[in-house]
Amino acid sequence: MTKIKLTIQYVGTDFCGWQSQRNGISVQDTVERALGKYFGCDFVRIYGAGRTDVGVHAAGQVAHFVTDKPINTYKLCLGVNTYLPDSVAVIDAQTVDDVFDARFSAVAKTYCYRIYVSPTRKPLLDVNHTQIYKPLNVDAMRSASRLLVGTHDFKAFQNTGSNLKGTIRTVYSFDVADNGDGTICFIVRGNAFLYNQVRIMCGLLIEVGRGKYGLDDVDTMLDGKRLRVRTLPSKGLTLQQIEY
Repeated sequence: MTKIKLTIQYVGTDFCGWQSQRNGISVQDTVERALGKYFGCDFVRIYGAGRTDVGVHAAGQVAHFVTDKPINTYKLCLGVNTYLPDSVAVIDAQTVDDVFDARFSAVAKTYCYRIYVSPTRKPLLDVNHTQIYKPLNVDAMRSASRLLVGTHDFKAFQNTGSNLKGTIRTVYSFDVADNGDGTICFIVRGNAFLYNQVRIMCGLLIEVGRGKYGLDDVDTMLDGKRLRVRTLPSKGLTLQQIEY
């Protein structure tokens, strides 16, 4: 048996998320069926590094599967992609050892949340950015982001619906990149994240940038008290990278 690691890129707009679900088309189902067509079977079960929610994109989602068939990883990428829609592609395939697990071998994940600041809508950015109508104080957001770095109890930064146990997570870095063209990227790297944690953290930073909240309010949420913070739309979030 051979274990194969896949790196998958997708635009999440038309999917109900990564994980297989009965009530919608998931990225996982789409890739499994494409692998099945490539190998001449109904589907090939794959195991992902983690879920992405409905509408969330990925530049480097990772999954693995096991097969008893001989594999040329280069031909695998090209062949499987012929059965995938334009919004999904396998961008890399590698043979890995038996102990590798896409989920449990991961040591860090990096997400990027993208916004653009403009009073008018910009269709070319709307695919993977969230529109913010008025200018933000970027320096204030950077100061607030630094408070979120480290090991904390992030229970106030999650929405209901998570089945994960425990709310302590470690954020290794949190950068606010002003690209100078009206777009801003919140880049957060951590060991793992709670349900909607990244979107809530970025929502809090935007409220700081608007002047609604200050650094003391960030500390308040880290102390476990949930403030009125918007969970930002999923379309602005991209899973950038998973490290092993």
